[in-house]
Amino acid sequence: MDSLDCAEKRILEVVARSPVPEDPRHAENTLEWLLRLELSADPALRLAALAHDIERARPDRLRREAFDDYDAFKAAHAQEGARILGDLLRGCGVEEAVAREACRLVECHESGGDPRSDLLREADSLSFFEVNLPLYHAREGDAETLRRCRWGVARLSSRGRALLGSWLPADPALARIVERALGNP
Repeated sequence: MDSLDCAEKRILEVVARSPVPEDPRHAENTLEWLLRLELSADPALRLAALAHDIERARPDRLRREAFDDYDAFKAAHAQEGARILGDLLRGCGVEEAVAREACRLVECHESGGDPRSDLLREADSLSFFEVNLPLYHAREGDAETLRRCRWGVARLSSRGRALLGSWLPADPALARIVERALGNP
């Protein structure tokens, strides 16, 4: 098994242990979205897509309640995820330049800031709406889901907003929440 195959397998094994039930599917779906948005995504982007939420797979994962600000929570989540990924990639012998870039992308996946991390943020956001939204809503209710959807929409480019608007959830209640987050009455 080569180093990239080892890394992908280990990432999926770790994410599969997440107590958040949608995390394994979200990891794979984020990679699917990444490849829809950029078919020629390189190994660092692909690994980052799979591993971007690896921090949540720990029993002692970060909790948003421990932070005064949602963005501070997300930044700490991304930093810790990059650290975890770095250890995993080193253990698989992934080339240093690829490992360094994958970790940088995970560290930036919540905020973006350059074309590559913006692309990962977009794939992550679209996957939230496609995969995570129903379970998030079941756990958190309407008001928190609307707040999270508005935060997610704000992370999308105009292309991402158009993609989201073209496939609203089948559940009418979720479709209304997404429509409101998109700024539609």
